[in-house]
Amino acid sequence: MMKKSCEKNLETLNIETIGNYTHFLELPLKFVGCWDWFRKPKREYEIIANHVYLSLVLFVLANLPISLIVHLQTEWVDIMHSLNEIADGLPSVASVAIVAYFALYKKELYELINYTNGNFKCHSARGLTNMTMLKSYRAARNFAFFYTACTLFSVTMYVILPVIVHLWTKQPLQPWVYTDVTRTTFIVFVFLRQCLAQAFVGLAMGQLGIFFASNAILLCGQLDLLCCSLRNARYTALLHNGVQHSALLAAHKDLLEDERHNYMYNTSEMRDSNYHYDDKLRHFIGHKTSYNIYNPAYDADTSAALHECARMCQVINEYKMKFEAFVSPLLVLRVVQVTLYLCMLLYAATEKFDMVTVEYLAAVALDIFVYCYYGSQIILQADRVSTAAYQSSWHTMGPRPRRLLLNILLSNRRPVVVRAGKFLPMDLHTFVVIIKTSFSYYTLLVNVNEKGERK
Repeated sequence: MMKKSCEKNLETLNIETIGNYTHFLELPLKFVGCWDWFRKPKREYEIIANHVYLSLVLFVLANLPISLIVHLQTEWVDIMHSLNEIADGLPSVASVAIVAYFALYKKELYELINYTNGNFKCHSARGLTNMTMLKSYRAARNFAFFYTACTLFSVTMYVILPVIVHLWTKQPLQPWVYTDVTRTTFIVFVFLRQCLAQAFVGLAMGQLGIFFASNAILLCGQLDLLCCSLRNARYTALLHNGVQHSALLAAHKDLLEDERHNYMYNTSEMRDSNYHYDDKLRHFIGHKTSYNIYNPAYDADTSAALHECARMCQVINEYKMKFEAFVSPLLVLRVVQVTLYLCMLLYAATEKFDMVTVEYLAAVALDIFVYCYYGSQIILQADRVSTAAYQSSWHTMGPRPRRLLLNILLSNRRPVVVRAGKFLPMDLHTFVVIIKTSFSYYTLLVNVNEKGERK
């Protein structure tokens, strides 16, 4: 059993470099028009197909808020009586904005994906402990599959249940589609239109959350690799100078204890690796069994290892800036939409309490929680870079490596935070603020309604 476990760990450490970290995002984004079916069109029909499909998605999505506006215009009483209908229209309006934004900024989207696949490391620096991006990549992929399945299930229930109720009770579909439908032919047409529209709405809203969460997980994975490489900087120099991994293992087993509970997704293994970052080593078995870790002869290679860590810090910071620049306007949209939606759902629950409204409340709160939770994970793991630097056996280094290590520490003083609108940090504190703000707006609506009834 122990032998099989060791072989499994070795296979994990010596995997081939991952070429595409976000391939699982492409197909759902294509279905909702946020990703071109032909990413690099060379023929005229490919260009036409991309534009026609995007136009179809936008037309179907825009049909829902337009139908809502017509319904409100014909049956308007006052805003308090129409809050339920207005709340139902918020997700469709947000979906149109999301798809339109992705369509306008596809160049920036593709640049972000290319930067990820071209600059992210799959393996850590070869050291006493080693790790790969495999677990963070799998976590991002599995989350994307699970969340997409949940989105499609909820859309299916949202579409089918009202039809079942209509067929069972003969009640009109008007509260659902904002139009009077009585004939079977029209019911079928409306049903198909609603299926397509709600699928697009669910995918647009859900895939934005998946896009944010998956990229946040991958960013945390890179921070894990950086922390591991930074802790092992001195051991990387020793291994480069021919010291055997087994000799280091015998003298420094406590490093694994220092690393425990310090990584978000990936885990380090105290085993030798065939890779130094993504460069496969041909002759990597050392011959030295005795060494002096304080020897200044290792300072040059230690400095080289720290230089590589500094370059990795630069890649992470550049990626974070590109990622934030792309998603920041969409995050503002989602924060505003969710705040208003929660407020209106709370008011609807006050007027008429039912389990459907409670389920909507829970689903909307969970939706924005995804953004805040994974944003907090980025902050937490970025803060651990300083801890990794302190645990890098700095006391065994000479003056030059220590100066480099100090520069790395100073460059990581600013927190790595993804902000909505570049002013609102996406973290768990923001989630609490959104819930409090929604409840404040809800109490305001209740007070306004009570004053209106008194008059």
